[in-house]
Amino acid sequence: MKKMVICAALLAVCTQGIKADEYNYLTVAYNNIEQSITLSKVQKITFSASEVIVATTEGNVTFPLSQMEKMTFTADPTAIEKLPETTDNLRFENGRLQTGNGILRVYNAGGALIHIANVTEKKGSVDFSTLPAGLYIVSQGKETIKIKK
Repeated sequence: MKKMVICAALLAVCTQGIKADEYNYLTVAYNNIEQSITLSKVQKITFSASEVIVATTEGNVTFPLSQMEKMTFTADPTAIEKLPETTDNLRFENGRLQTGNGILRVYNAGGALIHIANVTEKKGSVDFSTLPAGLYIVSQGKETIKIKK
């Protein structure tokens, strides 16, 4: 009986180790936004009096503690991370978005609609040079992409 309990405990510990290996992202929810960071890029997580600082191979990412909702390890990235950066009709190059025709919607990373246009040309173009650096979601018809500016 004692051997069975030890085997069951060992199996439970081994299973937990396997599950831990499935985590690929540090996902942080703050101010109604979720952001995923690939774990292989995370070097260190520290806390100051007012923020969480995630040191990555690409630089520091900070999150205000007053707006933090949760921080978890996940197997999959957030929906924004899964979006492609180009499709057949949507392509961002040299500060301009090349589009097909139809209603074009641009959202900031927080989900707020910041631009809407009815593109009537077969190949339209939208200038993004006035937008600040950041992550944007662009949708036209059934196509959606992310833009990192």
